Amino acid sequence: MECGDTTQPLDITPPSDAPLPFDATLLVKALQYQFLVAVEYCYDLEESESLWLEVFGDVTVPGKMQTEVKNYSDSLTDGHSNFWNTLKNWLHEEFDHTSFKNLVLLTTQEFGNRSQLKGWNKLTASERLAIMEQISTASSSRAKKKKNADQSEIKSETSKPSKSQSLQQYVMAPERRTALMEVLERMQIITGADSLEQRIQKYKTRHLKTIRASKYQQFIDDLLGFMCSTKLVSEGWQITHEAFSAKLTELTKQYTKSPTVFPQVDTAALEKHINIQEIRPMPFAQKIIEIGGEQRLKRAALHRLIAQTTISDFYKDGVLFKSSVDLYLRNHLMRHLDGRELAMLDCTGITCRTELKTRSMKFYLECHSRTVEPFCSLEHTMTEFRNGIYHMLAGDKPKDKDEEFFWRLW
Repeated sequence: MECGDTTQPLDITPPSDAPLPFDATLLVKALQYQFLVAVEYCYDLEESESLWLEVFGDVTVPGKMQTEVKNYSDSLTDGHSNFWNTLKNWLHEEFDHTSFKNLVLLTTQEFGNRSQLKGWNKLTASERLAIMEQISTASSSRAKKKKNADQSEIKSETSKPSKSQSLQQYVMAPERRTALMEVLERMQIITGADSLEQRIQKYKTRHLKTIRASKYQQFIDDLLGFMCSTKLVSEGWQITHEAFSAKLTELTKQYTKSPTVFPQVDTAALEKHINIQEIRPMPFAQKIIEIGGEQRLKRAALHRLIAQTTISDFYKDGVLFKSSVDLYLRNHLMRHLDGRELAMLDCTGITCRTELKTRSMKFYLECHSRTVEPFCSLEHTMTEFRNGIYHMLAGDKPKDKDEEFFWRLW
């Protein structure tokens, strides 16, 4: 008996607001949040200093501070694992808490309404310990009462402490009291920290005043990409003052409102917008087809789109004046008209259409391979951009027919 294909078509309808059990979006956001905090710390690094990610904890500046970064949506209550687990990490025997001046718990949480931890940063180490003892004692008392009340429960289950209780027992153990006091002397809690979205917005306001508005997101994405680059991770995830400063200089030079270097272009993304059937009737495309260059249409369309997008972005950010663009276009048109006229002189007496097409294609390729004139004095102006200028000109219909842009040499 043969069975038909029972595979159901993929439902690409977005899921409801409730995340799937394997949805890692929150994890990714937590990492982005950590990297943004690390970026802010990097701005404060001295020349000889460096910042470490994950090696000693979330964000660490050796000799100064170790910061645990937490992006939670609930309240920081007395028994919250965020508080107790952070202390447990700092009490680990392999972690040298005495090498830091400050141990910081930075969290988006606010203190719970009845939390005894409020005012933590104003308390002495002894006062902090006293509060923790009260919390731990009260927690143990509640656990005992619950155990006595749940006589119907299996004994092995009722005797097992909760995660919060286990953390508290570990932290408050007598054998760790000396180390705990050393940690408490250094510990600061920063609550109500900005959300991921708020941090991004504040970063833009504080650090991107000289960057083109259309490149804000690209600047941040590139900087966060640097923070978690495979090179840094493989070398221990250490970010030096020099490396961070160099990256900032590179990105600022690339995306500044007064650029000196031609901007990077995501050609792969632009290429997805190209439809050969749609561009075929366009004048610039017809002028390529008539010389037998149909196989070059897609590349020509991409170059044209690169030029149009780059100029549009510059206009949007107020970087360019139309007169500067018009001058660049005019210069290329005049050079092309003279170059074409010169090439046509070499075709005098030739009547074979195949030969004329071959010579026209040769002229086309020669133009595309010429040295690129910098666009508005920008270094490293892309060849693709300049070639796109040609195709923009080929799509224009000038008032003076003698100035129309053609590739054909007849």
